[in-house]
Order: sequence, then structure tokens, then C-alpha cells
Amino acid sequence: MATVMIRCPRTNRAISTQIGTELSVFERLPEVASRLQCPACGEEHVWTARDAWLSDAPLVPEPDQEPADLPAKRR
Repeated sequence: MATVMIRCPRTNRAISTQIGTELSVFERLPEVASRLQCPACGEEHVWTARDAWLSDAPLVPEPDQEPADLPAKRR
């Protein structure tokens, strides 16, 4: 199962919607507006399936893990 992701328009970060689904279901989602309180900027974002993509990242990342869709920091 994959996680539905959107991009924060303010920070440009990939944000998990915490919605898990299969590709076959995701491809059939209607264009219905959904709302999300963004953990990156604190604002409420309105999004549709057209704005989203699927990621294999966990629904809720562990606090000490880098987000899966962002490049890891080099040390």
C-alpha cells in the first residue's frame, strides 16, 4: 500500500496526507477537493487527486527519519 502525497505550496516540501491506497484505486479517484492541515507550514491546503502522487514512504515518518521524497543531507 502506498501513501497519497501532496506538495506544500509555501515550502515546496512533499507532505503525506496520511491516506494509504493502492495504485488501481488512486487512479480512479474523483476530482473532489480535500483539505489538509499542513505540518510543514501550518496552513490549510485544498488539494485534489490531480495535485497528488503515491509514495512508498510510511504514512507517518519516524521522528528521526528523513522524508523519503527529499534528498538525504550529506555529512
